[in-house]
Amino acid sequence: MASGSDKYSKRALEFVERLQKLRSYEEISALIVKEMEWFGFGFVSSFSVPGPGESLEDCLWMNTRPQQYIQYYAEKKQILSDPLVTEFRQNIHPFSWNDIRKRRLSKLERTIIDEGSDWGARDGFMIPIVTRSGSVSGFTPCGFEPDLSPRARAALEVIAIYSHHALMRAKEQAKRDELKHEPLSPREREILQWVASGKTDEEIGEILTIATTTVTKHVENAKRKLNVFRRTYAAIQAIRSGEIPLW
Repeated sequence: MASGSDKYSKRALEFVERLQKLRSYEEISALIVKEMEWFGFGFVSSFSVPGPGESLEDCLWMNTRPQQYIQYYAEKKQILSDPLVTEFRQNIHPFSWNDIRKRRLSKLERTIIDEGSDWGARDGFMIPIVTRSGSVSGFTPCGFEPDLSPRARAALEVIAIYSHHALMRAKEQAKRDELKHEPLSPREREILQWVASGKTDEEIGEILTIATTTVTKHVENAKRKLNVFRRTYAAIQAIRSGEIPLW
């Protein structure tokens, strides 16, 4: 029989091996939920800190917390006083809710943490994930009485890192799949490259020494293939899908 420490190591390794075989977002999410349940977590969130021009929804990779709680948390603007959020902003090392409870907290801060019990989460584990660029993401499971022993914490950190990146890859692949289209012809790519640089159909015709009507026909074909209605959007979509380079 495996020892307690071996149990957690074996669990983390087997999880990673199963995760690496999955590609769809649904399958990856289901595996993560099941694994977190083994540790005693009923809910899990995975997110990145939004950059300029990004919303939290753009950077939320997974969130199984009750919608009613999410709405309550947002309406009360608890993020402004949440000691867990404050700690996450200042600390790049994993910590549990109970770690923060041991500190001197204001009545409001303690209330925010303790209210989690109303929806089935008495304790949780925040795992910051630091990228090479210095940005910080987070993977945070929570539950009523989760296993947060030292060995469990070590295993959870490994699981969190692999889970977070698997979720990001799955969502990014889904976006790329949405951009799939009938390939553009060499001439269509050439013309859209000029469209991207701001040239009109007449100007492109002069540059390529072809009729304006021919240019327009190629642009219309490209728009149809890219499923857009405006020529400028066709150029943008072509850049996004890798059909033409960004000058």
